[in-house]
Amino acid sequence: MTTFIVLNLVKFTNKHHTMTQYLIRFCKHLLYCSLFLLLILLFVFYTSTHGEISHFWELIHPSNYWQVALFVIVYAAVYPFIGFVHRNVYLNRPFGEDREALIAAILHANFLIVSETETQIVFRSKSILTRIMRLYEDKITLDFSDNPIVLNGMRRDVYRFARNMEYVVRQRLREE
Repeated sequence: MTTFIVLNLVKFTNKHHTMTQYLIRFCKHLLYCSLFLLLILLFVFYTSTHGEISHFWELIHPSNYWQVALFVIVYAAVYPFIGFVHRNVYLNRPFGEDREALIAAILHANFLIVSETETQIVFRSKSILTRIMRLYEDKITLDFSDNPIVLNGMRRDVYRFARNMEYVVRQRLREE
């Protein structure tokens, strides 16, 4: 298990992700999961009849504290590995030919452009609620310095945008 974690940490620190990003995401998810668990316990405590329970912390048996803590730590440690990815999108043609249509596909999904360089565009969600729920880790980076282009960010959005881009390219090829 330890070897697996170490190998994934080494693999994780590549040109798409850094150890600093991992540690920030780990801390955010540790805090988020802890607060979420606390809110659930508070909700249960204040909405149920207490019976034999006289104190909030009695909801979790004292011998299970370490198990709950271990669950929260493991979740926070693993989620950055599985929740954030990079994906190659093969266009089979220069990015410039479909640039406007590909960018429009992301903008149409309620994202906006944060920054743009000669080889990279960074997007983020327009919705404040979405940004809060994603702990402000909603940044999607589109690197078009080479073919295939590379999308980096949250797994769900990266795969959705990659499929949309592939669809746009297929439609434009059919039109020609």
